[in-house]
Amino acid sequence: MRRQRPCLVCSRLTRNPSRCDTHQAEWQAQQDQRRGSATRRGYDSRYRRTAAATVANHRASVGDWCPGWRRPGHPATDLTADHVVPLAAGGSNTASNLAALCRSCNAAKRDR
Repeated sequence: MRRQRPCLVCSRLTRNPSRCDTHQAEWQAQQDQRRGSATRRGYDSRYRRTAAATVANHRASVGDWCPGWRRPGHPATDLTADHVVPLAAGGSNTASNLAALCRSCNAAKRDR
C-alpha cells in the first residue's frame, strides 16, 4: 500500500505520487495541450492504417510474438507499431520504418 504524500499544489494528502486527483487532472490537461494532438505530431489516419497493416502482417507471419527489444523474444498479445527510426530523429511513417513490438518493449525503447 502506498503511503500518503502531500499534493505539490494544495498540500492535501494523496496516495498519488505528486498531486491530488484534481490537480493531477489539471496538470495532465496542460501537458496534453502543450504536446499537441496525435495528428499534429505526425500520427494521422495514413499512419494509423500503415501501423495497423504492419501489426497485422507481423501477426500473420509469426503470430502473437514480440521480437523483443534488449530482451529475448516473447509471447505478446499487445503488439504495437514501433518506428525503427523515430519521427523525432527524422524517421518516417512508411511501412519500411515500422516494426511490431509489444507495448512494454516499445515503451522501453522510447526515443533511444
